[in-house]
Amino acid sequence: MRPSLQRIALTTIADGHAERSTARTMRLGFWLALRLGRAPMRVLLIPIVAYFLMTGGESAHASRRFLRQALGREPGWIERMRHWYSYAAVLLDRIFLLDDRHQDFAVQIEQHAVVTQAMQHGRGVLVLVSHFGSFEVMRVIGCQERQLPIRIVLDRRQGAMSTALLEALNPGLAAGVIDAAQRGPALALALKQALDQGHLLGMMADRVRSGQRTLSVQFMNRPAQLPEHPWILASVLQVPVILAFGIYQGGNRYRIRFEHLAERVVLPRASRGAAAQAYAQAYADRLELQVRAAPYNWFNFYDFWADETAADH
Repeated sequence: MRPSLQRIALTTIADGHAERSTARTMRLGFWLALRLGRAPMRVLLIPIVAYFLMTGGESAHASRRFLRQALGREPGWIERMRHWYSYAAVLLDRIFLLDDRHQDFAVQIEQHAVVTQAMQHGRGVLVLVSHFGSFEVMRVIGCQERQLPIRIVLDRRQGAMSTALLEALNPGLAAGVIDAAQRGPALALALKQALDQGHLLGMMADRVRSGQRTLSVQFMNRPAQLPEHPWILASVLQVPVILAFGIYQGGNRYRIRFEHLAERVVLPRASRGAAAQAYAQAYADRLELQVRAAPYNWFNFYDFWADETAADH
């Protein structure tokens, strides 16, 4: 494959944590995927992923360290390749899902009653998701086919590539994004208005952004830091909190699982920190169960654990 085509394709599967894609190359990546189709692009991913794995720098090392932790041993080349291919395949599927081509996917939904029961009170629900598997398959398949109105809470500055992808492929969904970069009162008001209209609010809860307050939890037998703000917002909004996992199972198969976490998040003033940490730990425990069952769905390609070092021994 020509180096120029390699670079174009690599930008379409580049690590979203680094937001390395430019608008021009990203648009070209969209065009290639939508013109060539899903099956040819999945074949094309194999040499692309192999190249990226060999030259991916810290992201590739982070993948190796995670697999070592998840598998309890040093991962082989095939296992490392499988991890990156899963990530690339899910990113590729994101394009087709946002382009409303979800009829090409086989999606199994577990515990759907968790959502309908949580919405019986007449207001919306806070749905916590993570960089594990596909959140697109939840908000596109789970919302459009199940008629569940969803709003995405996304920091437009930090998630510039995700925002551009939404705007290019699904302007209607993009228009409903609530910008998490707003100041506290403005964000709380936007969230409250959406909840009053009976919407589901999808929010990431596993990745800490620069300057955010954090909570220390145990995750896969090691200390890790999770953001505090989802629990503060949940305590203010006073709506049910559920977890959602969109698990990639290979080929065109996905499994969506909903889990009830709390009817309300309560943070007493006298023990606010400890209470928030307890909720965060409960979330980490649920996430760990899913990650251990499907480790190749873990897409945090950086030093996730608090005691992580840069050394790759």
